[in-house]
Amino acid sequence: MNSVLTPKVSVIIPTYNRAHLIRRSIKSVLNQTYKNIELIVVDDSTDDTELKVKEIKDDRLIYIKNNQRMGVSKARNMAIEVSTGELIAFQDSDDEWSEDKLEKQVNLLLKSPSDVAAVYCGMEFFDANNHEKIGEDLTEIDFRKSYTEDGLLQTPATQTVLIKKSVLNEVGYFNEQLRAAEDTELAIRVSKKYLYAFVKEPLIKVARNHDSLMGNAKNYLFAYEFICEKHKDFLSNKILFNLNKVLANYWILKGDYKKAKCFIKKALRNKFDLKTLAQYSAVEIAPFLLKYAYVKKYKNGIPHPTQPGQVISDERKDY
Repeated sequence: MNSVLTPKVSVIIPTYNRAHLIRRSIKSVLNQTYKNIELIVVDDSTDDTELKVKEIKDDRLIYIKNNQRMGVSKARNMAIEVSTGELIAFQDSDDEWSEDKLEKQVNLLLKSPSDVAAVYCGMEFFDANNHEKIGEDLTEIDFRKSYTEDGLLQTPATQTVLIKKSVLNEVGYFNEQLRAAEDTELAIRVSKKYLYAFVKEPLIKVARNHDSLMGNAKNYLFAYEFICEKHKDFLSNKILFNLNKVLANYWILKGDYKKAKCFIKKALRNKFDLKTLAQYSAVEIAPFLLKYAYVKKYKNGIPHPTQPGQVISDERKDY
C-alpha cells in the first residue's frame, strides 16, 4: 500500500481520571476504517485509567503514564514529540468518533491545495447523563477571515482537527503557559500561514455536561491577555476590543478598578464606543455601584467572547 496515499496518522488522547469513559474513546479510534494509525494515550490520572487502557490489546496503542499531572497542553506536546505519523489528530477521552472520520479527513486533506494545513469536521452533542442528542455544529468557518476581519475569536474544536505534523513543527506546538484557550492560540498561529478545510458531517459525538459549559476565569483571562499582546498585529480590532472588554468586566467584578480602567482604555484604543466610554466614567465616579450592578448582571459568569451561550466562571472541564 502506497504510504503517500495513506499517510500515517498519529492520534493523541490526553486524559485525567476518565477511567469510566476512556475505553469507549479508544475503541472509536482503533475501529476506524482508516487503518494506518497509531494511538498515543498520555495519562495524568490518579484513578484506574491505566488498568482500563492496558486491557485493550492492540499493537497500534501506545500508553504513556505521567507521575504527576502535566496538563493537557504538555500531555499533547509530549505525544506529538514521540509520534511517528505524518499527520496528527486529537481525541478527547470522553468523546467518540464515527468509524469513517479519519478516512474522510485524510482524503480531503490529500485533495486540498498545499496551503491547507488541516481538516476539521462537524460535531454532534449529547447529554452526558441521559445520552440524548442536544444539538450539532456543522458550521464551516474561514478562520483567517474570522481572526483578521470579524469580531469572534473562533476556534476549530481540537478533537475535530487533523493537521500536518510538518506544520506543527513549523509554527510550534500547544503553548504550555496557557491553561485555557491553548487551542485558539495555536489556531491563530496556524492561520497566519495556512488554511483549514472542512468536512460538513458530524463525525464526532461530544459528551456535554454542566462543567463542559464552564471555563476557569483566571485561566481564560490570562490566555486572552496573552493572545491580545502576542497577536495584536494579526487580530482584528473587533476581537481585541471584545477581549479587553471581557478583561475589564472581570476586574470590575473583582473590585480591582485600576486594572479595569487599564483594559477599558485598551478596548477604546481598538474601537471608540460610547457605552465603553460611559463604563470608564462609571468606574471613575461610582465603582462600587457599578460592581453591584455587574454582580447581579453576571451572577452565572461572564459571557464567553468566543462561544455564544457559554460563560467564564470559576469551574473548568478536565480533559
